[in-house]
Amino acid sequence: MTIVLSSLERVRRSKAIEQAVANRVQRTGDFILRKLAQKQSLLSTTSNGKVLNSAAPLVVGINGAQGSGKTTLVRGLVEFLRARNIATVGFSLDDIYLTHREQQELAEAHRDNPLLQFRGQAGTHDIELGHKTLTALLRNDSAVDIPAYDKSLNGGYGDRVPLPEWQKTTPSVDVVLFEGWSLGFRALDDREFAHFIDQVRKPGGGSVLCKHSRKYSNENLRDINENLVKYEGMLYPLIDAWIYMRVADADVVYRWRKEQEDELAATGRPSLSDKQLEDFVTRFLPAYEMALGKLDKCGFISSGLLPAPDTLRMHLDLERNVVAWDHKF
Repeated sequence: MTIVLSSLERVRRSKAIEQAVANRVQRTGDFILRKLAQKQSLLSTTSNGKVLNSAAPLVVGINGAQGSGKTTLVRGLVEFLRARNIATVGFSLDDIYLTHREQQELAEAHRDNPLLQFRGQAGTHDIELGHKTLTALLRNDSAVDIPAYDKSLNGGYGDRVPLPEWQKTTPSVDVVLFEGWSLGFRALDDREFAHFIDQVRKPGGGSVLCKHSRKYSNENLRDINENLVKYEGMLYPLIDAWIYMRVADADVVYRWRKEQEDELAATGRPSLSDKQLEDFVTRFLPAYEMALGKLDKCGFISSGLLPAPDTLRMHLDLERNVVAWDHKF
């Protein structure tokens, strides 16, 4: 009897999750449709005497912490939009990671910075490739090869897959969905960075909001912050609108990732030990600690083409439930 109840509970939980995902896709999909209509209207006009590219798709950036459900959301949005005959392509910031060789060279050049020894942080992406891909998609006049990355290659260190394995779009794309856990993170200016470091090094252990940054030197943290400037200049101005899956505390990333690893272990698949998981996740958390406050205060950088608000923000609780929606920016 206990087994039957357990099975029923799993079915109920699965249905509840499916409904929550469907609701999330509907809300974000409606936002994208509004922004697409605004851009299509705009493209029939001129800007400073210059005729805009009337074929340019809407580019939507999606930011959400690791484990928040970005991939599931993008998959659902692609289905939602294509069902309405809106040609949609989705890819990730992960897809433009440096090649394995390039990452090795980066790690060697920054041997004193543990944050740059492995992919993930700002500085470990090929920003020129991302810029080239988005620019080609915005021209929308020919097929575009979308980069792809396989994290399982080279013993888990990963590598970009060969060009023939990249996703190839057809012309006339309407919407581009571009997602990443750190996509949209902004560099702190000198004053903001100095304040952040003060919080990290404050006598008595520093601010609890900066606890994961304490194990790294000021120079280590400065490298990551300064690397974001290139993202701000070459990627973000190509993004028209944002969907922000906001979390109140970056520590939830460890919890969500542990749930994923526990599920893998339960099915007999390879998974990280608790120690391996802690080592893995803590490499990413300083970026959250530096970035989340500024995102809440200043919002995202975008193309500036569309009328405000250009960001739909969903607030997630510890169970990934959406507890509120807003358009702060």
